[in-house]
Amino acid sequence: MNRSNEDKIEQFYKLVEENMDNGMVYRDAIELAAVTVGGLITAKVSQAMAKYQEAIHPQSHLSQEEDKDTLALLSMGVLWDNKYFNPIEPDVSIPLENTLAESIYFIMKYGREEDGLNKALEANANTIGDVALRAEAIQRVLGKA
Repeated sequence: MNRSNEDKIEQFYKLVEENMDNGMVYRDAIELAAVTVGGLITAKVSQAMAKYQEAIHPQSHLSQEEDKDTLALLSMGVLWDNKYFNPIEPDVSIPLENTLAESIYFIMKYGREEDGLNKALEANANTIGDVALRAEAIQRVLGKA
């Protein structure tokens, strides 16, 4: 990933935090920040929102699965990389943009629940990928909610 995308992701999270500091609920803060930063950030947030909706929709196949969070991340990996996602080795990194979308998925899925921050962090810890980086993003947003 190039430095420009890394800067845009950081800009996105700063805007989310500012929006929430100004009284917005996290979902609105995320959507406004995504549109403000634009480009790839908007696309990744849209993907995460779509996957979140699929995971909670009672009629979807994904919502019926026992390990729906891992399957959601795996299926987003297929969409993002146009190949099957394999659990990453510790020395191999996935694009930070994908980690952003995965974080947004957990924030959206667990944010409204009682003790949502801890539930999101626990669900994140039980999946594959960059758990630590996702946890940091989840904490930044739901820690303010």
